[in-house]
Amino acid sequence: MNDQHSIVIIGAGPAGIGLGVALQNYGINDFLILEKETIGHSFESWNPETHFISPSFTTNGFGAPDLNAITPDTSPAYSISSEHPSGKAYASYLRAVSKLSHLPVLQHTGVDRIFPVEDHFELILSSSQILEAQYVFVGIGDFSYPYRPDIPGNNYGIHYVDIQTYNRFSDQMQTVIGGNEAGFDVAINLAKRGIPTTIYTTESGLESKAADPSKRLSTFTIGRYLKYADLIHVESHKQLVAIKKKPTAFKLTFADSSTAISQTKPIFATGFAASQSPLVSSLFDIRANRPLLTAMDESTKSPNVFLIGPQVTHDDVVLCYIYKYRQRFAPLAEELLARLRMTINPQVTQQYKKANMFLDDFDDCDVNCQC
Repeated sequence: MNDQHSIVIIGAGPAGIGLGVALQNYGINDFLILEKETIGHSFESWNPETHFISPSFTTNGFGAPDLNAITPDTSPAYSISSEHPSGKAYASYLRAVSKLSHLPVLQHTGVDRIFPVEDHFELILSSSQILEAQYVFVGIGDFSYPYRPDIPGNNYGIHYVDIQTYNRFSDQMQTVIGGNEAGFDVAINLAKRGIPTTIYTTESGLESKAADPSKRLSTFTIGRYLKYADLIHVESHKQLVAIKKKPTAFKLTFADSSTAISQTKPIFATGFAASQSPLVSSLFDIRANRPLLTAMDESTKSPNVFLIGPQVTHDDVVLCYIYKYRQRFAPLAEELLARLRMTINPQVTQQYKKANMFLDDFDDCDVNCQC
């Protein structure tokens, strides 16, 4: 294996695979994608009952690519015949894209550490091998880094990602912390089994009046919720600050000094924070569990290190869905072309722009719907 490359991409999920295809489309071929498990592994790890909330349609010919596609000319709806793909199904789509494009992916290849050395980086692999790269893109995703609230007693809760089957739960009332997509997904899947749930949340996505799907519940989730609303109770304006174990229950204390008793372990649906990764924390400055970036998604701490994927944030713009962060692949490829002093092919630029997969100005990202 060649141990010197211009570009190394860490992670073979939708961000890593999508960026790899964009690099190839622009004529950049000296890159390598490293994946510590297998292509799409995080999606393979999803609970079988978890599905994409964003719908997949084969609308590419009308300038509106499948919302879950990572390239302008592919569609999960077409390749896996699913409108709301499961994790396993989406992983198969990622593998198909990688195979179709003949991407240079090294699976079962983890990266332990990255060191800046003069004009390049040394990547220490889990095999102890050393790779050299001029540019590094970190696209490790979220799922491997569940966020548990930094509160006393957080060890008494279980996280959404730890639920491999809902058959593990008894018929007792269950308690969920967090009122966005994951929280409601848990409650709905429990309700399907006749199990009631109380959701405690600072702000419920169900109540949000915002048009941005990052803030309000998706219509897919709302429709499922309405079928089981009588089994799901939502307590808003409840910020959990402590959990205390009692002999036969758990005492929950909230910021407003109110308390509640849960007969079962609380379920944390509190999101993810890739900033917990040693690689991310060593290469990026962190604020509010988010890596700080320049306008080009570059680390403010480590020049020539970039972030791709759902953790990319610019001011109030959070690129947390595939249809959002895929719009950065082409601009980043063009930034690399400029740094490598290579010519940009305007036809490729036009291809990505025509597909609405080219975002280089965050000022117009406000979601506003009149009705």
